[in-house]
Amino acid sequence: MIIGSDVIASGNLASSRRIAAGLLAQLSFLDCPDDRSRRLLAGAGLPPRVRSEPDFPISMAQELDVCASLVASLSNDVSLIRVLFGARSQMGIENLGVIGMAMKHAATALDALQVCLDYPELTMGHCRMVVRRDGDLSLFSFFMDRPRLRGHDERTIDRLVQYCTVLDLNTSLRNIEDVAGSGQPPTWVSLPYAKPADWEAVKDTLEFPVHFDADEACIAYPQAFDGTALPAANPMLFRMYRSLATKMSRMLSDEVGLEERVIRWLWAYSPPLRRGEVADLLAMSERSLTRQLGALGTSYASLLAQVQAERAMNYLRNESLTVAEVSYRLGYAEPAAFTRAFTQWSGVSPLKWRKAQVREPRIAGLI
Repeated sequence: MIIGSDVIASGNLASSRRIAAGLLAQLSFLDCPDDRSRRLLAGAGLPPRVRSEPDFPISMAQELDVCASLVASLSNDVSLIRVLFGARSQMGIENLGVIGMAMKHAATALDALQVCLDYPELTMGHCRMVVRRDGDLSLFSFFMDRPRLRGHDERTIDRLVQYCTVLDLNTSLRNIEDVAGSGQPPTWVSLPYAKPADWEAVKDTLEFPVHFDADEACIAYPQAFDGTALPAANPMLFRMYRSLATKMSRMLSDEVGLEERVIRWLWAYSPPLRRGEVADLLAMSERSLTRQLGALGTSYASLLAQVQAERAMNYLRNESLTVAEVSYRLGYAEPAAFTRAFTQWSGVSPLKWRKAQVREPRIAGLI
């Protein structure tokens, strides 16, 4: 958190590593059918188990890949802005899990804000957030770094940035309301986008004005960030939930064994992490990781092959991806090297494996 003269706080809601809960919530409130959800997740190199494990670690790149496909599939007659403001009832601080509970039971609004910025991997946002004071208002501004995503055109990236920015603004608005506990709406909200043609469909459901074509995405909230106690302040619960958040952020839960933790981190990045990078994430030396995996009867190379084989099959089910593209996504320098590895895993070449699969029917857009 950066403190300045008129700046209350500044930080990043986004993290390159995160858990799947935020992405699963988006699939839910966008009414994405189950079969399409499975294909989108598989297309980003994620296993089917992600859908039943909200704490499964994923990378920001994987989430943005799925989100880009989601926004590209929305009907041209439905704006992203309308969809997200219309889905506000499904948002709320409970969706943040232990982070949300820590924020809710913080002593002051500043303490709650500190928790939000301390754990971006659990906040599951996409933007940088700056909070500043302007007279009696607290202004929350949101800015997203433009991502570079292979396989998506510039128009889709434009829509993705708009989607993520408006999503972070709406979720933050709901979180502020839930933490304050007063039900006080913001004074106004501004967006750096043109007013959508279907805005009237959601406008009357809001208790505050939204200004379009503004300089920035911003919430103006009529509540100063001072030392006033929050309505649900509870020091014991705050410490408990913050402690749980720290453990989750390290992905070192006691009930998850070393082999599973390594597999989760290998799934979270494509191309995959190297042995030393996995060891760093698990707060151990590379030598110690090798020794402990050996004691379990496995190895980094064996677990990597297991994950790469399933990820390759997920990609190969997507007929729009060439074998060369699959090879690139898996981190191979040459398609021939991938073909040799896949043949060793499955007994057949990638092309023969793809031809043997039953083609899944294609589903139309979400909305």
